Amino acid sequence: MNNSPAKKKPTLTTEGFLGILVIVIMIALYFATHGSFFSAQNLINVARVWSYLFIAGIGMTMIIITGNIDISYGAVISVISIVMAAISKIDDAIPWYVFIPAGMVTGAILCGFNAWMMAKFRIPSMVITLATTQIYYGALLLFLEGSIYNLRSNWTWIYNKANYFNGYVPLLVIIALVLLIIAVLFFRYSRFLKKLYAIGNNRQGAIYAGVNVNRTLIITYMIGGALLALSATLLATSGKRVTCTVGTGVEMKVIAATVVGGTSAIGGSGNVYGTALGALLLAIISPALTQLGIDTNWTDFFTGVIIVSAIIVSALKNLEKPAGKKA
Repeated sequence: MNNSPAKKKPTLTTEGFLGILVIVIMIALYFATHGSFFSAQNLINVARVWSYLFIAGIGMTMIIITGNIDISYGAVISVISIVMAAISKIDDAIPWYVFIPAGMVTGAILCGFNAWMMAKFRIPSMVITLATTQIYYGALLLFLEGSIYNLRSNWTWIYNKANYFNGYVPLLVIIALVLLIIAVLFFRYSRFLKKLYAIGNNRQGAIYAGVNVNRTLIITYMIGGALLALSATLLATSGKRVTCTVGTGVEMKVIAATVVGGTSAIGGSGNVYGTALGALLLAIISPALTQLGIDTNWTDFFTGVIIVSAIIVSALKNLEKPAGKKA
């Protein structure tokens, strides 16, 4: 009789599958576009899109792990962009490292307010963040005449000139890579992250274990809101005019990157390097369609297909879990 423990069959993780998929797509694009997809400017643009999606995705990953969501991200990015642009217009001598912290404080307050309303009045995250989306967009349209025009050079410098390594690596891409390293370590070793996983797997059990769920959620939302300032900076500095709708639709792309990266849509599991790969996959779609001569209006269609596929895979994994575990 063989008493040796049964060997586990090797399984391909979501991150592993995404990594292989990205490599396959890159190889296919190289041959399909005769290498033009890999021009320096095109890769820089892909890196910029990846940066703002990933940076925003760090906070979204943490939120979805808890079993919640925040669909006000796009509106918050719009508010942050207007606030930072207004500060940059006060004096041309104000450096970028002054108005970005102001944007981080703005984002933390707005997203923290979402979590506070959830905790105070027991409102589902989907409902409250949908409501605050309308409030934030409505406030911008009421108090501003559409845009802040004629932005100073200390604002647009970040997008146009803040490039390093012979101009091939934008500053915010470097910041995103640094944040990736920090986030991976934070997700792996932080006790705070263990609380998020506990809340996502069994909220009541987390309460019994001594986790202050409401305070943890407020801090999580505030972290996500603060990170949005960096995403807002990249989006808003691409031109000399910031509109009130600069963040429109960003929330769905960030949610897509997070879910595609393997974070369970019902909470309890997920990691940040999966989100990084998901953001890279989404960043490739639009320029790939352009290079292939396909109407970019198909971008949303393909993004939607990817999201649905990721949710189905997540659901199938949950159905395979043993009885007694969260399904």
